[in-house]
Amino acid sequence: MNWTDAEVEELVSRSKAYDVLTRYCRALDRADVDLMRSVYWDDGIDNHGVFNGNAAEFAEFIIAEIQRWFDVTMHAIANVHMEVHGDAIYSEAYLIAYHRVRGDKEKIEEIFGSTYLSQFDWSRVDGIPHDFVFGGRYIDRLERRNGEWRIAKRQVVMDWNRNDIGHLLLDEGMFATLRPLGARGPHDPVYANAP
Repeated sequence: MNWTDAEVEELVSRSKAYDVLTRYCRALDRADVDLMRSVYWDDGIDNHGVFNGNAAEFAEFIIAEIQRWFDVTMHAIANVHMEVHGDAIYSEAYLIAYHRVRGDKEKIEEIFGSTYLSQFDWSRVDGIPHDFVFGGRYIDRLERRNGEWRIAKRQVVMDWNRNDIGHLLLDEGMFATLRPLGARGPHDPVYANAP
């Protein structure tokens, strides 16, 4: 089978755009603000709900907030649909994101609200982290400028969420042997593997 130049260019564009989307997830989960900045154009827009505006400002905001609210996050994308139109790609990526919320009553109320907070006897659960799992989509317009793909506009859509008291196991059963543990910043094992 012979590929046309246009088909090869589209495959390369899709691959580079997908790399942008996965770097975004890594930036969140490793709390890497420089990596987060690298996925957006300086004049990009992010409409995220908790923040709506300039993407460069969003990068600073979201990394600080992740470090303030959560002990661990893990963002995964799937069902990535892309429509390539020259120097623009319109994409929809399904998102499943896990967040371990610090067991601080004030943070729990800030994130989940007072109705959620009222479900628990805080004399028994104070200090226990809560799990927040989010299902939604990233709807993006990526643009290629000077041969580089980045996000020009992002809209986050929530489809569902689930929230509950966490039941993390790290030091018992098979979980005690699963090492190393993930970490934020340069201490995560992925950075040791970087070129």
